Amino acid sequence: MSIDDVRDMFERHQIRTVQFGLPDIDGVVRGKFVPADFFLNSIVPRGSSIPNIIFGWDIEDTLMQCLDFSGWQTGYSDVILTPDLSTIRPIPWEPGQAVVLCDVVNTDGSSVDVAPRTVLKRQIERAAALGYSFTAGYELEFYLYRETSESAAAKGYRNLRPATPGVATFNLHRAAGLEDVIGAIREGMRACDIPVLASNTEYGAGQVEINIEHGDVLTTADRVAIYKNGVRRIAEQHGLLASFMAKVDTDSAGSSAHIHQSLSSTAEPGRNAMWDDDGPSAIMRHVLAGQLATMREFTALYCPTINSYKRRVPGSWSPVSAAWGTDNRTAALRVIAHDESSCRMENRLPGADANPYLALAACVASSLYGIENELEPPEAVVGNAYDQTGSQLPTSLAEALAALSEGTAARPAFGDAFVDHYASTRQWERDRHREAVGDWELKRYFERV
Repeated sequence: MSIDDVRDMFERHQIRTVQFGLPDIDGVVRGKFVPADFFLNSIVPRGSSIPNIIFGWDIEDTLMQCLDFSGWQTGYSDVILTPDLSTIRPIPWEPGQAVVLCDVVNTDGSSVDVAPRTVLKRQIERAAALGYSFTAGYELEFYLYRETSESAAAKGYRNLRPATPGVATFNLHRAAGLEDVIGAIREGMRACDIPVLASNTEYGAGQVEINIEHGDVLTTADRVAIYKNGVRRIAEQHGLLASFMAKVDTDSAGSSAHIHQSLSSTAEPGRNAMWDDDGPSAIMRHVLAGQLATMREFTALYCPTINSYKRRVPGSWSPVSAAWGTDNRTAALRVIAHDESSCRMENRLPGADANPYLALAACVASSLYGIENELEPPEAVVGNAYDQTGSQLPTSLAEALAALSEGTAARPAFGDAFVDHYASTRQWERDRHREAVGDWELKRYFERV
């Protein structure tokens, strides 16, 4: 989109304010609000400076004193946000406002290697150099509560009132009771160029799944980033509170981010490269094998928080081993191969808490690993994958970090700067949890030891 196109769009939609920002390491979109004319006349041509602390604090805005890129030793110098005008769109749920996502560079114009959007774009470039283009659809689950941010905090995030009572999966009556907010989300997203395919109640009280239509992987990541903010805001406007935690409660179902993937070849544009004449292609097998071979090492990208691993237990619809199966929802990778138009692979490992840019970067990088090395997958799991032995995936963030540090695929794919930075941020997360005294410990030990 040219600057003139943006001006025309602002006039048509009477845009007065622009939100612009970038996804941080945790996938939180951080940035600024500015008047529309200032955005057009200043931000677009020159970018906007922001302290490198944007990649130097954790999800609670605590300074992480374990990083090379950001810290007191850097003086918290500036980096520059550069708007990607292809992402700009009006926000239907915020009349008069538009949103745009940004890339980030150093003040000398060099790339910021730790930026998640940059990490994903580099995987896209690697794929293009090999003659491939990846697309993905994203299925996100989340919980809705009849609470506000203030009331939930006052309750210590315990005993929250769900938006619908009890478990009622795919229940049309329960879904109809939420249609005022879910309908607003669906239609708001569609008007915001985030096509929604379907919505339904899920396996927890107040849990909902909404499926975002496939697109090229960068477009999909951008859509998910805007979508998650939009869901939270639209929920607020309807007196509800949304949570994308992977596991909101011990007795409640986890929330996933299932990623449906396909790819095409520049040699045969428009054709599904995962399909051969009568079934999955050799490329599909290489992609499948690559994702399985790197899954343990890349788990920290798919499951980035302490809480991520509470979701991943046997019999939970969440995978515990690096296994694949044909239309098998107990396996980490589910292959759907009915015909060329629908042939794809679903990665069921990521949680709703995953940074979409890094989860998709991991999908692409692992696929390229399989293609470049012409890997072949093991036999498919038949039946219940939870009952079968296989390559077990990390069961904690600490174990996932060890797999990342010991692996051999991440550094060639993502570069040392990103891997070192990301690992440090996850170690910080692990250590903060290790030092905290929680409800479980108080209940178990306070009077007994």
